[in-house]
Amino acid sequence: MTRPTQPTAVRTVSVSTSPSTLTAIGRVIGVRKATLFAIAVPLSLGSLASLQSGPGLSAQEPDQDTVTTFRVTAHLRDADTDTPLMGALIELSGHSRRYVTAMNGRVSFEVPADRYTLTAHKGGYATLRVDFRVERPGELNILMHELGDLDTSVPDWLLVRVTESGSGRLMEGATVSLPGGRARMTDRQGWVEFRGLAGPVAEITVRNLGYEPHAQPVSLRAGRTTVIEVAMAIDALVLRPIEVRAQSTFLERQGVYWRIDRGWPDMLLTSEELVERADPRLADAFRNLFPGIRPDYHGHLTFLVNHLGCRIPVYMDGQPLGSDVRGLNIDDIRPEELELAEFYEAGRIPARFGGLSECGLVLLWSRRRAGREGS
Repeated sequence: MTRPTQPTAVRTVSVSTSPSTLTAIGRVIGVRKATLFAIAVPLSLGSLASLQSGPGLSAQEPDQDTVTTFRVTAHLRDADTDTPLMGALIELSGHSRRYVTAMNGRVSFEVPADRYTLTAHKGGYATLRVDFRVERPGELNILMHELGDLDTSVPDWLLVRVTESGSGRLMEGATVSLPGGRARMTDRQGWVEFRGLAGPVAEITVRNLGYEPHAQPVSLRAGRTTVIEVAMAIDALVLRPIEVRAQSTFLERQGVYWRIDRGWPDMLLTSEELVERADPRLADAFRNLFPGIRPDYHGHLTFLVNHLGCRIPVYMDGQPLGSDVRGLNIDDIRPEELELAEFYEAGRIPARFGGLSECGLVLLWSRRRAGREGS
């Protein structure tokens, strides 16, 4: 593809700013621990009574129209090299003044408590739009992606790229939908495309398990390609923390609790959840656990595959099924025999289990080896 002279793209970030979010993320099981790359730390502004002057100082009280402002510092960096981006032009909603990042990639501004949209422009990078809320002094850590050799000359073409907020990880398997029922899943590079769009505006909705849904109108460029990049913010309120009973020595040696404490598994199923979801067989417990995951049947054998049809390796008590556990298939295992199951997307697999699978990984742990049999 040829590199456009002045391509235009928009990258939108949804940032969850509920007061409990930052403390809850580290303990949520079933979602990935990530550092939010656009952060507005929410705290209440406090009682106005605390700002009143003491007796005898009424003449020095500020006017009721005086607005308290807070200092916000934005840090702009290249998403691939992590180098500061100097000379980026910053626009802030509701403010006529424009700002330019310094050599260290930083820029600061004083604003009242409110919601804002920050737009960052820099040559060779996708235009970035960040929605955030200010309730006290804070920082925005922003990653910008280079456009590369993207050809934006194709008319009536919408390209949507989905990434994970903070890590910048390209998100495979996210569902992007348009009004009227048109929906597709992103590929390994986080891309999905729609052709033949009509009208000046398209409303897109992006969903992925464990992340906040994102919806926005997109202005389509007449006779050109429209490129949108959406960073999904982690949803720390959707999935409850797991309740762990007395720890198993076997599971501890296998690193299960270590991974759980760090929020490493993309999804964790307890014994109760496995029994509830395994209808009628164990493989069905993983159906649509992440978008596109399903059982695939070949004769008497059952495999788990992702939305690309790639077979997901399954381990039982640390050993791959069909290897050291000769002849055992996932549907030969009764869900009542399991203590828990871990699921990992490709690129996040623990090194002790290969770490290189392009399809994902399922780890099953039996109640017998965990010392729960009969409990």
